[in-house]
Amino acid sequence: MGQIKAFLRFHLYICLIFPGGPDQHNARREQNKHSIKDPELKEKIKFSLYLLLYYIVRCVPAKARQRHLIIVKTDEIGDYVLVRNLLRYFKSSAKYSGYRIIFVGNGIFRPLFDRYDAAVADETIWLDKKKFMQNILYRFRFLCRIRKTGASIALNLVYSRNFRTDDVMMAVTTASDRIGMISESRLIPPFERRLTPGHVYTRMEDSGPETLFDAIRNAGFISQLLDGAPLPWTTHIPEVDDIPSFSLPDAYFVIFPGSGIKIKKWPPSHFAAVAKHLVQHYRLNPVVCGSPADAGECAAFLREYGDKAVDLSGKTSLSQMLSVLKRAVCLISVDTGAVHLAAAVGCPVFALYNGAHYGRFAPYPKEIAPDFYPVYPDRIDEIIRTGSTTDFETIPLDLLKTIAPEKMIRNIDAFFRQKKVGG
Repeated sequence: MGQIKAFLRFHLYICLIFPGGPDQHNARREQNKHSIKDPELKEKIKFSLYLLLYYIVRCVPAKARQRHLIIVKTDEIGDYVLVRNLLRYFKSSAKYSGYRIIFVGNGIFRPLFDRYDAAVADETIWLDKKKFMQNILYRFRFLCRIRKTGASIALNLVYSRNFRTDDVMMAVTTASDRIGMISESRLIPPFERRLTPGHVYTRMEDSGPETLFDAIRNAGFISQLLDGAPLPWTTHIPEVDDIPSFSLPDAYFVIFPGSGIKIKKWPPSHFAAVAKHLVQHYRLNPVVCGSPADAGECAAFLREYGDKAVDLSGKTSLSQMLSVLKRAVCLISVDTGAVHLAAAVGCPVFALYNGAHYGRFAPYPKEIAPDFYPVYPDRIDEIIRTGSTTDFETIPLDLLKTIAPEKMIRNIDAFFRQKKVGG
């Protein structure tokens, strides 16, 4: 009976997604000549497939096992840095002592977890997010694996959650208690919000306003889950890798020109202008860092810079990156995971932000990172200065391109004068 209800509900969803019936959409398909050019229609079709798969996985036989806790944290490296120091409290808490803990994480930060945090969980499940969104067979197998863990309690540590990724993982568990943070994203399309199954969670906790810094939010949320005292906000990571093989200069700064989001990038010529200023005025040496995926941006910067630089792009592990940052005079980067890694080892940070999610990831509280300097577009500075009402979640991601290199240079010069760096 449950499977029949699920099928009927899915059929209703398809009717809501495609009003007008199949004839109308067959005509549209013919009009498009075998390709779907309407982005909204493509997303509706994709989401309908995700829903169908969800109902299929829910039919996979599985039983909850006593004292099995599954923790979901599938966002990016920076998000993980802002929560990782809190994960150890689950095992040491009175509430979850003796539980088998299963951690579901994004594979992109697995090296960091394996190096520093492996002891916090008894089992790990690593997500390839790109495959999860594009490969339906991979998605099915991944969700089945989560279902078969037999979790009795499920916790979602993702604040910006949605049904396409972490919420569906929570929904397919066998857990009778499924707990998450209250969040109301305006970026989820109306059709998706309307069609997302209800009762994904049995309990939602208020983790604070949207503009609350995420490390503070995480500490408060996990403290509520553990029914315990306030937890520390620190994001500190002890760098442990010796890196003599990189032959780094005595005094250097790090340029990280890449970004995982295509439109959230700063022009290579702007990075080059800042680098030339630091070389000429402070006699510092540029070191270029990035993942293999950032190779294009790193190469573009080196072409624009046109002078000697140490190129470590694609050559460092995450733990080696921490050591490179620990020894640097400063990091200059777009808002990406690198800025949070740098802050975690005490490296001064000059980060380019578009203003989206203001407060959540910057400015850093001085108690966590005293030398973290976000640089915003003039438009965002004016909003912050005047206290104007704005929806920080919907600010265009490419707005940071409007930040002039001279603005970044002024921020760096002010810091260097204070700290008496170089010159």
